[in-house]
Amino acid sequence: MIRSTLFLLAALLLANNAQAGIIVSDTTPASLEANAQPESDTDIFLYTEQENFTLTDDLGVDYLASTGLSGVLAAGTELNSYIFNFDAVGDDYDRGSFSAEESYSFETEILAVIWTGYRESSAHPFSANLLDASDLVLGAAGTVYSTNSNGRGLEVEDFYGANNTQDSFVVNGNQIDLELFVRAPYADQLRVITAVKVPEPNAIMLFGLALILVATRRFKSK
Repeated sequence: MIRSTLFLLAALLLANNAQAGIIVSDTTPASLEANAQPESDTDIFLYTEQENFTLTDDLGVDYLASTGLSGVLAAGTELNSYIFNFDAVGDDYDRGSFSAEESYSFETEILAVIWTGYRESSAHPFSANLLDASDLVLGAAGTVYSTNSNGRGLEVEDFYGANNTQDSFVVNGNQIDLELFVRAPYADQLRVITAVKVPEPNAIMLFGLALILVATRRFKSK
């Protein structure tokens, strides 16, 4: 009996701490609401929202890579926007929390991270809820987001440590290290904003030579 109980506990522990991965998609699903497909107890999904996008107004963010603090990305900033989604399977809270610890490197430098979501209780730590605010600006067209859904963002405060759902992230250049804990029926999401890709000097030079060649041919044909 004791041996069977120990085996069951070990199996549950392994299941809740299985090897995580990041599944990347260039297109967002129809819905990024909690409990929408796809879900996973082990994998984090990463979706591209916007590429080569220019802000028309200032955008509040929870983390500026240049300062390590909350702040604002100024209007006129050119950027790419991505969203991570870690959504445990189903809606059974009693299944416990599931963890995923992964790193991901983008093609360009990370400018900012937005991670605060809606919280329905005043007993919880204050949330700026910048995920909801930035959905209107950076959200992918045709995708339904978890706007005003409790527990959407990360729980980075010590308040959540006792419930084994305290999240963390570290930004280093173009890389972000994630340690996320999620418990059904909630989902963890964070939006990562990166710089646009600057054409390499060789590409610019070739483009310039091509323009000169075209202009020369036109001049000779006259």
